[in-house]
Amino acid sequence: MSKQIFTLLQVAGSIRKTLENRYQQTYWVRAELYKMNEFASGHAFPELVQRENGKIVANLSGVLWKTHFQRIRTHFEKTVQEPLSEGKELLLEVKIVFSETFGLSLHIIDIDPSFSLGELHKLKVETLKKLNQEGLLNKNQQLKLPLPKRIALISADSSKGLSDFNEVLEAEKNRFGISTFLFNCTLQGDPAIQSILGALGKIERLLKHFDAVAIVRGGGAEVGMSCYDDYLLCKKIAEFPIPVLCGIGHSTNLTVAEMVANSHAITPSVLAHNILHIFEVAAESVEQCAKRIQQSFNEMQQLNQRAIQQAVLKISRISRWNIDNNRRDLLQLLSNVQQTPRISLKKHQNQLIHMPLKLNQTLKSTTNLAFQKSQSLWHKIANKSSHLILKQHFQLEHLSKEIALMDPRAVLSRGYSIVRKDGMILSSAKSLKKGDLLRIEFYEGKSDAEVK
Repeated sequence: MSKQIFTLLQVAGSIRKTLENRYQQTYWVRAELYKMNEFASGHAFPELVQRENGKIVANLSGVLWKTHFQRIRTHFEKTVQEPLSEGKELLLEVKIVFSETFGLSLHIIDIDPSFSLGELHKLKVETLKKLNQEGLLNKNQQLKLPLPKRIALISADSSKGLSDFNEVLEAEKNRFGISTFLFNCTLQGDPAIQSILGALGKIERLLKHFDAVAIVRGGGAEVGMSCYDDYLLCKKIAEFPIPVLCGIGHSTNLTVAEMVANSHAITPSVLAHNILHIFEVAAESVEQCAKRIQQSFNEMQQLNQRAIQQAVLKISRISRWNIDNNRRDLLQLLSNVQQTPRISLKKHQNQLIHMPLKLNQTLKSTTNLAFQKSQSLWHKIANKSSHLILKQHFQLEHLSKEIALMDPRAVLSRGYSIVRKDGMILSSAKSLKKGDLLRIEFYEGKSDAEVK
């Protein structure tokens, strides 16, 4: 019996026809974009895989023609705010195609960005859940932010956000003695995770040289921000031993990194203004204290001056009184001498001889008494001055405590909360409408709410 022999082309053609008859429609397939394989022609031939327990269990080649590729990529990045890059889990609309020369491939017609959004949201939720279970969500926020004179900057040296940040600080750098040191990093996309972690590791080894860390990014596209939801990066920020400030410049929802940071701002410029505000509040407090001390000093100086003037007047009056009395006594004595016999005259002559000495002793005694009273008065003035200075010291301590109580974190700790809508703090419910989304900030944690 003769063997039936087929050519390779016949076999490949048969497979193609079978697949064309069997798989005529398009299908939605979930797969990981393992390699993009993008070419200068504008076409891409991605390698798609499926993993189970870390092992690849399926592998097929894909085809993205230029006509579809640009449309799909633009729509994906606009919706997801992330680049269409390797390592992402995607939901692909594909047509199964078999070619006699290129074999089996999946021609990609579309990519569902909502699926990728869901995956990114799952990553964010999972990170928040882990950090909450470990008690790390508010750990960095519990660190007291001192006057941040020495700032470790994590940014890209070419970043527009870094330029904006430095421009705001530059105007007051010398006044407040602020210094910054740049740790150059990648700031978006998956490579940013290890880059920022590396910078934080370097800063931790130089910790005594810094008061705070500022992560500054801005001026670029709002894609590649999912790196700031990464668990390892956010855990490092939460556990960092000095305050971490975030100004990563985006208008979308808060990233986990911003949630766990000591504080955050929507742009690098706003973050720089917030830092300067800390110094301005402290400077104003010091100026007020200095004014009060100067006022107290002036008041004490006036009191001392009046006391000295009164003492001088009193001494002068006592001296004049003693001199007048002695003069009257002397005149009386002279009058008596003229009217007494010679013996009496002799007696009074003797008295007259001793009178200057007696007068001198009286004046000395009067002067010593006046000096003692003056010394006593000076001691009283010194004691009163010390009392006034001590009183001002207690008033300054009381003022410091009042300033601490006015700190937003202290207010939150007493049971109050901050309600924001679209990032703005609300002080009235008049502008709220049904369906409005609110963000409520407590002393420990934050929560989202909807107006019913």
